[in-house]
Amino acid sequence: MTEFQLGPLIDCVFLLLTYFLFTISLTTAEGLLPSELALGEDNEQREMPLEEDKQEIFIRVVQTGGDVQYFINDWPVTDFGQVAEHLTSVPKESLVVIDAGPNVAYRHVVRLYNHCLRVEIAQVVFPITGGGGISGSAPRS
Repeated sequence: MTEFQLGPLIDCVFLLLTYFLFTISLTTAEGLLPSELALGEDNEQREMPLEEDKQEIFIRVVQTGGDVQYFINDWPVTDFGQVAEHLTSVPKESLVVIDAGPNVAYRHVVRLYNHCLRVEIAQVVFPITGGGGISGSAPRS
């Protein structure tokens, strides 16, 4: 009858145990790190105001025959005066997207951009899709 030899098996177990002991990295748990925070002048907690989402205004400029038609958030407006009036009533932190059609003269886009700067709206962007609208759908009538 053959006997089972335990000596080599125990040697392998000890070699594996020492290998894992030397290769393990012992770290301190993140929640238990010692830290010293400055208390400031008063020890009271204060509520921080929540940041409100910035209002986004999409202005589409479309060439219709010899005239230019403006759409604010896909709703038509009669002329540039209404667009200018709407831009003066929005918060200065708003994001204005000017989407001009491929046939619209630059002067209409520059006029709109200059008015945004005049009313201190600094975040004005132009989509790179160009002319197809933001969503690619036709404006509402």
